[in-house]
Amino acid sequence: MTRLTPAPRWAHLTSEVLAPWVLAAVMPVLVSTLTTTPPWRGALSGLLVTVLCAVVPVAVVLRGVRRGRYASLHVPRREDRPPLLAMVAGLTALAAVLLVLLDGATSSLVFLGLMAACAVVGLTVSRRWKISLHAMVAAASAVVLVGLVPVTFPALLAVPLVAAARVRLGAHTVAQVVVGSVVGAALAAASLAVV
Repeated sequence: MTRLTPAPRWAHLTSEVLAPWVLAAVMPVLVSTLTTTPPWRGALSGLLVTVLCAVVPVAVVLRGVRRGRYASLHVPRREDRPPLLAMVAGLTALAAVLLVLLDGATSSLVFLGLMAACAVVGLTVSRRWKISLHAMVAAASAVVLVGLVPVTFPALLAVPLVAAARVRLGAHTVAQVVVGSVVGAALAAASLAVV
């Protein structure tokens, strides 16, 4: 998967703007705000999820990058992913307990369950194969957003864009992004069935 020619700027930009940690930071607040009355209650619930499930893991990875443990914020080595995904799974469990105790927004809990499922699948698969976490999280985010707020259907266009960017960058094969997209969409559909 090594690139001989530099990847185009759009692929780098897409990979950064729609990275799993970015979606994990933005989506809980967005989904909860759009689906909760009053919206501020949803925003607070989503912010709790964002801090625990996006800000803390990113801080850990950035520290690892500075110390030379990880090559980049994307943690490209499959072998480095399991401990980080286990941490994310633990943090999602903590966030779920806090949301229940604080009577958080239902949509925050649904999205949190989706995040936990993505982390567990990523953790399990990453032990043997490099699934595209970018594609999985993009598909899961888009499907759950459209399922909760149907007018956001253009968000589905982000999924093939992310998949193409990851392949174009040489970070994943076509199979890895396809499996990631399908798994993410299936997990999102399952979480929507709970609502």
